[in-house]
Amino acid sequence: MNDEKKAEMGIGEKLKLYRRINLLSQEGLAETSGISIRTIQRIEEGKSIGSAYTLNALTKALNINSTDLLIKVSPNSHNINQLKILNLSAIAIILIPLANVIFPAYIYWKNRDDEKIKNIGSKILSFQILWTLCTLLMALIIPVILLLLFPALKGSSIPLFVPVYFVSVIFNVYFIIRFAININKQSPFLKKVPNIL
Repeated sequence: MNDEKKAEMGIGEKLKLYRRINLLSQEGLAETSGISIRTIQRIEEGKSIGSAYTLNALTKALNINSTDLLIKVSPNSHNINQLKILNLSAIAIILIPLANVIFPAYIYWKNRDDEKIKNIGSKILSFQILWTLCTLLMALIIPVILLLLFPALKGSSIPLFVPVYFVSVIFNVYFIIRFAININKQSPFLKKVPNIL
């Protein structure tokens, strides 16, 4: 198969590509778009091109333009490895405070033209920003509550925000690992995280 034929993908192949870029299963896309899974399967198998309504609902669910299914697309233009690196770079929080935002933000900025980074990377970075803000808030509030409940802790040699921070880091590392697993499986994740970028 020559390069031109590889680049000229049918609507079904493009739909499958964009679905995978968004880390959605056929079931997930059916749920998000309101289109039946059988219709999605028929389009991806090349047995149907879908109605205008169907294509509009699918492209809306995938956050792409309707014309994206009609123009030439090369599957090699999307780099899932950069997405993995963006996610795993957040694990630097173990060594450097705020590295979970700084490193992914740099990778996101460097690859912001890549559709996969734009869609999924922005969600990962949004999660890390929100997680950091929640950690800072908890590190301020929980020690005050503990001091009110247990006045004897005032003489503690370890500041009370330190254990809160370390527990937060442990949970964050857990989520980073879960995201990495989902990226490898091309499973949907972070659907409920607001995109703040």
